[in-house]
Amino acid sequence: MDFLNRKIELQQLELFLRNEKPSFIVIYGRRRCGKSRLIQQVLQKGDIYYQADRQESTIQREQLVQTISEYLGIQYDATFRNWDSLFIDLNRILKPNQTLAIDEFPYILKNDPALPSLIQRLIDGHKLKYNLIICGSAQNAMSEMVQNGHEPLYGRADAILKIRPLAPGWIQEGLQLSPEESIREYAIWGGIPRYWELRNIYKDLATALYHLVFSRDAILLEEPMRLLLDDLRSAVQPYTILTMIGQGVHRPSEIAGRLEKSLPGLSDSFQKLIELGFIRREIPFGESIRSSKRTLYKISDPFMSFYFRFVLPNKQRIEMGLGEQVLRQVLLQLDDYVAGEWEYLCRMALPFLEIKGKQWDISSRWWGTGKNGKEIEIDGIALSNDKTHILFSEAKWSQKPDPIHAARQLNNSIDNCKKFTEAAIVKVLFNRMEAKDLGDLIQVLPADVLRVLK
Repeated sequence: MDFLNRKIELQQLELFLRNEKPSFIVIYGRRRCGKSRLIQQVLQKGDIYYQADRQESTIQREQLVQTISEYLGIQYDATFRNWDSLFIDLNRILKPNQTLAIDEFPYILKNDPALPSLIQRLIDGHKLKYNLIICGSAQNAMSEMVQNGHEPLYGRADAILKIRPLAPGWIQEGLQLSPEESIREYAIWGGIPRYWELRNIYKDLATALYHLVFSRDAILLEEPMRLLLDDLRSAVQPYTILTMIGQGVHRPSEIAGRLEKSLPGLSDSFQKLIELGFIRREIPFGESIRSSKRTLYKISDPFMSFYFRFVLPNKQRIEMGLGEQVLRQVLLQLDDYVAGEWEYLCRMALPFLEIKGKQWDISSRWWGTGKNGKEIEIDGIALSNDKTHILFSEAKWSQKPDPIHAARQLNNSIDNCKKFTEAAIVKVLFNRMEAKDLGDLIQVLPADVLRVLK
């Protein structure tokens, strides 16, 4: 698959790597987001890329020396008893502006915890004449190493790049899909480029899902646990929380009750999962994040959401070889699942859309008891940036649009919800397929959402 986007990251890397003075660059982000591919995009002839593994330090240094020999086409047979002597000796054979990139740096760090102090001394003493890039998937370890004021490498990096999943709009280009198909597949694979590459091998979505997720030897069958273990000493509690959210338990008090834990006892796990981008906290529009007691937790990563809704509950059947049977049942429920992801994408897109000549603030759901005493929910509400208008939105993922019903539903919800402001009302329908006779509803389609989410 073609290398997509990352323009800002590439510009930053080019700026520092082509500079006259040596640069120290730190790159991190979750597994399979394209960090290695990004590094390889900027390396030039004479640069060295080394991917660390879990072996002992002595073997790692031997492998790095061999890699240097291969990249530079020289006989480099030196043996080094420590990393200090190896890094310094590279000054002899690398020219200024050449780069050494060490991928999966945390693997080396496990065996050599003093390595950051060593690199600090080399940087502070101006003893490195070449660029050094370190990269890793252990997000907590990498960010802590350079952003914690008590760590030796704090303040030493010329650039710190956190590589996030690709924005939803890129999946259409990456997989060559229609807008509608792009929304459906993003709801499953999220913005992870490696998942897109794996999906692209197969002729259709069902075949890809079977081979990648629903067969006994599927490469992604154990993916969530691997991702958690990259960053957490114990993944048991976070994995359990994700399981419960995936099965529809969203209130923190209910999660705590089912786990027979106190809410303070779960706060660290909730926070870690938020920092890793796996869950998000939702509160109703108009309430303060600090004081609201109506918090819900949702799985934010699409693949994790799909996995904990459909895969984990059926894992035993998949491992028994019944994956095709499970997949047939999942495909029948797929539109209902995609509808929830579509709703969230619509809220994401709203601040980037111009509607009624206005720019809009971040959109949030609202739920609660209406004026008529019935429970209601509105998919999205946002204020215009100039506070003169308030937008109410409904997101529909129906194959047969029913604009009259959608308009009636949204109007009833607006009439019955609390009054947030005296601002003029704007009504928006985010629709899977184009519909006519919408009255005063403004229609936004999948192509519009993908266009702005790039």
